[in-house]
Amino acid sequence: MTPRRVALCFLFRQTTAGREVLLGMKRSGFGTGRIVALGGGIEPGESAGEAAAREVHEESGVVVKVADLVELGPVRWRFPVKPVLDMDAVVFTTERFSGHPAVTDEIDPCWYPVEQVPWDGMWDDAKHWLGHVLRSQPLNVTVTLNPDNETVATADFD
Repeated sequence: MTPRRVALCFLFRQTTAGREVLLGMKRSGFGTGRIVALGGGIEPGESAGEAAAREVHEESGVVVKVADLVELGPVRWRFPVKPVLDMDAVVFTTERFSGHPAVTDEIDPCWYPVEQVPWDGMWDDAKHWLGHVLRSQPLNVTVTLNPDNETVATADFD
């Protein structure tokens, strides 16, 4: 089975209080009740960057131009006991966008200080790779989940 292709986009802004990242409480679909990155599936004929920009707009109302995205690299999730959940993501960041995040049916977006990311509300795997994103460092990681499909068995960086 081929993993689902997805694009994730992390928006950053600088405030008087410091650097912040836009995340959101998932309101519907896979991951409901967790704090997640904005993003989703790459549609046929769409580049990963186009998908990231589209998903940010659909999930928050914020407009991002593909040309303003910085690609950090892939994160691959493997669910050995439920391979239908396997995903291959391309991760992007940007500090250039227009508009203000608004609640949608799928996401309740919120700015978080980079030093105070809500780890406890996120998927277990985030603590293994999200630090790279917060530091704008390239990444290339495969996360393998335990049989509970929630906790991490391994996180292998290439």
